[in-house]
Amino acid sequence: MLPLQQFQDFIREHALFSKEHRILLAVSGGKDSVLMLHLFKALGVDFGVAHCNFNLRGAEAQRDEHFVEMLASSLDLPFHVTHFETKKYAREHKISTQMAARKLRYSWFEEIRLTHGYNFIALAQHQN
Repeated sequence: MLPLQQFQDFIREHALFSKEHRILLAVSGGKDSVLMLHLFKALGVDFGVAHCNFNLRGAEAQRDEHFVEMLASSLDLPFHVTHFETKKYAREHKISTQMAARKLRYSWFEEIRLTHGYNFIALAQHQN
């Protein structure tokens, strides 16, 4: 069973958004972001799905991308995907791969948000 009431209470308590807003969900394919997607769907919120493939994990990254695309399609949700050359970007900017991935994804999320009229971007993050 989904922890829907807790999710609704958290949104209300922190005044995160209302049902009139459009939300872009960053979905990696991991359990946290997939749960977030299902919670948003259960709320009846207008949202789309964004997935980044950083080209760091070979076939596993391709499987994640395919899974997220199929999940979005099965729920009739807008799906946005991009592919990054993360290691190349990190070398060119003399930053860590992790920092490169962070910069690339947040920049792209904002671009998608503006281009497609989303009000907010939501990311799932486990407490630990």
